[in-house]
Amino acid sequence: MSRPIERHSELLDQILNVFDLSHDFGRKRAYEAVIDHARETMLDDPHCDEFLRAAAKRLGFAPVTFETLESRVKLSNHAWLDIWISDEDEEVAITGSRDGLQYMIDLLSQLRNSTEPDEHIHLDRSYLPLTESSANLVLFKEDENWFTGAVSEADQEKYPKREIDPTKIYAMQFIHYPPDDLPITAQKLYRVVRVQPAESGAENVKDFPEGLENRYYFFAFVADNGEKFSYVFHLDDPGVNFFTHREILSLTLQQV
Repeated sequence: MSRPIERHSELLDQILNVFDLSHDFGRKRAYEAVIDHARETMLDDPHCDEFLRAAAKRLGFAPVTFETLESRVKLSNHAWLDIWISDEDEEVAITGSRDGLQYMIDLLSQLRNSTEPDEHIHLDRSYLPLTESSANLVLFKEDENWFTGAVSEADQEKYPKREIDPTKIYAMQFIHYPPDDLPITAQKLYRVVRVQPAESGAENVKDFPEGLENRYYFFAFVADNGEKFSYVFHLDDPGVNFFTHREILSLTLQQV
């Protein structure tokens, strides 16, 4: 094993040790930290791209190199962007010069047309076009099912019919973003108080287009605000997990 590879492994261990790598968000934050470190300390290191590739392989991302990052689109000397985040109003403001906004348009167009998996772009404060007072900006490209939990035709075989008795469902969990009209949180468990087959034409349905109609069920559960809500979910929807009482007890015992 060469010395650069050894140093890369040790350095990656130090950087990644503070992140939770058990989920996508944690891994993305970790890769951002790796890129920040490389940009700050390794610009003149001939092994910089090798270090980034090693990090990408470990975290499961497409590798980013400074050469490809800086040559995505032409950056004008008059391109300026500033990203401002308000803590009070939960508001984000993007301010740019004419060339700065055009640069953003070109970046987004390049990202939209990219065929690389897990493609994303980093823009760091104090590095053109971002100002010294700007917040950092990361642009990600994901398939629609990342947001909805729906199954694409290409992934249909990955989600077989679930073998579960609807009457035995005791709790549920939303993997990605839950329906906007429900006061619920992703990854949190919710107690199910009633399950029954959904009637045709039912309202408040989380669509699962590839699913069979007779696999839609009406669920009543208690939301974050303490109120009981009713919604219709498909038993095979990969965006929702269902648990029996026995499974919940088993998880509880494992935690103890």
